[in-house]
Amino acid sequence: MVLRPRIVLTGIALAVAVFLGLTFWHQSQRAALIGLTDRACTAEGRSVTGSDFDDWAALCAYREDNLALANAPSPEVVMIGDSLTERWPGQTTGIVKRGVGGQSSAQVLLRFRQDALSLKPRIVHILLGTNDLLGLNGPFTIEQFEGNVLNMTELARLHGAVVVLGTVPPMRDFAGYKPGDPAPDVASLNTVLRKLAQTHGFGLADYHSVLVRPDGTRREELFGEDGLHLTAEGYRALQPVFDDALRRARKTTDEPLSAAPDQSPGT
Repeated sequence: MVLRPRIVLTGIALAVAVFLGLTFWHQSQRAALIGLTDRACTAEGRSVTGSDFDDWAALCAYREDNLALANAPSPEVVMIGDSLTERWPGQTTGIVKRGVGGQSSAQVLLRFRQDALSLKPRIVHILLGTNDLLGLNGPFTIEQFEGNVLNMTELARLHGAVVVLGTVPPMRDFAGYKPGDPAPDVASLNTVLRKLAQTHGFGLADYHSVLVRPDGTRREELFGEDGLHLTAEGYRALQPVFDDALRRARKTTDEPLSAAPDQSPGT
């Protein structure tokens, strides 16, 4: 059967009209929700608009969890970062995880006060950098990365918390986002992290060192199929490094620290 051109054009026109109508309706609904509001997040941890683009830093992700901890004893440790933190296995009393998959250092910085400082931890563990290297938020310079990390560490110290920095794990490739070998870029970020730890007296959890062989090649058996995320065995390799860094940080917290300002969970 041959369709007449008029029928085809009518169908296309109707489809376009429906699309434009739905787009206009969605934009009008969103317009009523954006801007200053008493409630920016849903109980499920998303923007009230329903669009993740309206919550670029994922400020809604842990808002309800943070509020639930407002009247509870402060955790000893807050672990903040990307999916490597989000997927860290196990639940330990006194340790709170605040990882968000796909986040760069700039995004973690934006939610650092809300998701870390507001909980008044004695120790803050920061693990990030992989998504910066993937370019998920575009180009960046080494100075920008260092500035983002330094901003977080200075805020943590101002609030009386001890800082532990985790080195960036090795990457097989750039996961299809760009060509090339990521090893030199990983090394550059880790040089920054080690320098900051040494210069400012932060703790350092050198995860990279236990995820490579003596010749510097990756221990592939510790990584998943995507070449970025760790397997259960990979996390088992990290755990002693984390435990040792935490033990050293606890010794530091035994020393007198300035009182952290009274902070309620951010909005």
